[in-house]
Amino acid sequence: MAKCPKCGKELTILNFRAECPKCGVNIPNYDWERRLEEDADKAEMAFARLHYKTGNFKSATVGSPLRIVRLICTFLPLIALVLPLAKYSIELPFFSKSGSLSFLNVALKVFGDTGLIGHMINLSKGELLGQLSTDLLISVIGMFLAVVFGVLNFFVLLIAAFNLHWRFNVILNALAACSFAAGYYYLRNFFMLNEGTSFTAVSGSMSFAFFVGIALFLLNMILNIIVGIGLSKQKKEQPTIEEATAVEIEKLHTLGYGYKEEKPKKEKKKKKDKKESDE
Repeated sequence: MAKCPKCGKELTILNFRAECPKCGVNIPNYDWERRLEEDADKAEMAFARLHYKTGNFKSATVGSPLRIVRLICTFLPLIALVLPLAKYSIELPFFSKSGSLSFLNVALKVFGDTGLIGHMINLSKGELLGQLSTDLLISVIGMFLAVVFGVLNFFVLLIAAFNLHWRFNVILNALAACSFAAGYYYLRNFFMLNEGTSFTAVSGSMSFAFFVGIALFLLNMILNIIVGIGLSKQKKEQPTIEEATAVEIEKLHTLGYGYKEEKPKKEKKKKKDKKESDE
């Protein structure tokens, strides 16, 4: 419940007038100078903290060539999901089909037929096609998880850059690589089990795209570890957000708004000036 800033009387919803019913002070205009200064201090604090975090973001994402490479490589593993992952052939009475299988094909099929996953779950409980359906279902889930972890890795990298964090990106890349490897393993088992049956309706062979995806996710994991070591060292050496904020607010008060940091003079220019003075 709101209170009068002068006398402390509790105000109800019925007290809609600008004046306090007890002391008669104009509540919106009471001590406005002090409140304006408090708002200005809060704005300066928020600006200084934002400046500190944006500096971290810039350093963590494009602060060095290796960090730029890490940012670019975040997208690369998702390219493997568009490449052909396997070749398949279906031979049934009055029906035959062959082609290449990619994650894009699988995603379009799953989202196009909402009951497909339910049918695969039901088939996995049967004795005749139980193992085949289980392997295919786990392979599809593994590929979907790899995509989810890969996309999350990009957004987490951007969010974590504000605070120079990196460990969660390593975990996400490791999970994505394991999920993609599981997709490869169970899809290969699916084709092998089909070949072992007396009536081979489905046959296929695996493609190199799986290995490309796994290698790229592992490359991302290694890059995040290498860059993360540098980020951890930088975080220890640089001032804390409270210290940096206090320094920046002091500069705002002494130098005024819109001040610019003095750039260090180049060493060559110093040597040239010294040479001229000697002459």
